[in-house]
Amino acid sequence: MRDQMLNHGLDRPRLSTESGYFQVTFPGPGDELERIRVPVERLAVTPAMEAQLNERQRRALAEVINTGSVSSGWMVKMLGITYDTANRDLKGLAEMGIMVRIGRGRATKYVLREGGDREDIFR
Repeated sequence: MRDQMLNHGLDRPRLSTESGYFQVTFPGPGDELERIRVPVERLAVTPAMEAQLNERQRRALAEVINTGSVSSGWMVKMLGITYDTANRDLKGLAEMGIMVRIGRGRATKYVLREGGDREDIFR
């Protein structure tokens, strides 16, 4: 439900325990109806997915949008992280279905999955 609300432009559900009862509040758009959006199937990164990305993954995604691919070597050089961290971040993006891995070893690159239009990455 949390992901669906984010994907439709709404705030996350609020959980609370008031007066001994468990409550879930699903906030609506109020007077801001323009916030509501219908998810597009070809959208590579939904708002719910974007909320799960760390800053390094966001930078890697921006690099793919700008140049067409990203590698762990680029992440190590530009972000000052270890190869293990870079590979873990890129693998996470691939597991989410945002990017696909191409090549092996030092020639490994990550690119946007098929159907992920660059203009529609973040809406």
